[in-house]
Amino acid sequence: MMDVSMNLELRWLRSFVAVADELHLSRAAQQLKLAQPALTAQLQQLEEAVGARLVERTNKVHGLTAAGAALLPEARRLVSGAEGLALLAARAHRGETGRLRAGIIPPAATTPVAEVFRRFSAARPAVEVSLRQASQADLVAALGEGELDLVVGRPVETPGRSGVQGRRLFEEHQGIALRRDDPRAEAAFLALAALTGSRLLLIRGNPHFGQLLLRLAAQHAVPLQSYAADDDFSGLLWMVQAGLGVAPCSLRLADALPAGLVVRPLRPAPPRLRVQALWRGRQPSPTVAHWLELAAPVFA
Repeated sequence: MMDVSMNLELRWLRSFVAVADELHLSRAAQQLKLAQPALTAQLQQLEEAVGARLVERTNKVHGLTAAGAALLPEARRLVSGAEGLALLAARAHRGETGRLRAGIIPPAATTPVAEVFRRFSAARPAVEVSLRQASQADLVAALGEGELDLVVGRPVETPGRSGVQGRRLFEEHQGIALRRDDPRAEAAFLALAALTGSRLLLIRGNPHFGQLLLRLAAQHAVPLQSYAADDDFSGLLWMVQAGLGVAPCSLRLADALPAGLVVRPLRPAPPRLRVQALWRGRQPSPTVAHWLELAAPVFA
């Protein structure tokens, strides 16, 4: 192995490898796009640094010395490794390698969002993708701590002060998830008044989930029994399957509900909810920027 304490310059090694390949100073200089005197000077500097003559030459190159032949494999490895590092850095700069740690709030875990991640993985197979589902507050906190690169969630308050920036993806229309055999599921739309006295299942620890529906019901004097039933959305849907109540649900999740469940839009409908892509910093990282580029036509 070469002694790195010699402080050898990469350009010296590159010139030596070119001379060894061409066995001709002029052709080696052309390969490197150098003037021949500059090439000769770099070769001499390398020989002075290692303390040995590397190339047998007079007016022309006759071959490598024993020292040159011994040095050549290691010099090739170092030059090739340096070129590989430049390529690796360039690919990372373009978002082609590395990782994408994403968080998704349950209502946003829809088929179109899954399609964006499918396209991203197909376009960037060298990027390691990890996904986490949790509440908005937990995901934004993880984003702020640097544990996540991207969050698909609600807009954040005071984005400038929090350091979190966002871009609109889509608007979510909320309806009600209920059992398919529930008589109320027969209609294409569910009248808000038909929920009178229903148990509305909510997510524990997520104070925002279902609040738009509760406020709408209060405005129209429709009494609901709200119940913080489970810690996540999948558990909530299981409880709906068990006939323990109904639950707020994005209409975008209609084709992804468990068997036996349907989601019906409400009349009157709750206000729409915006879903954004969130990241930390003034500009998204190259990896997040590419995800956003792929998301644009999906949500156009």
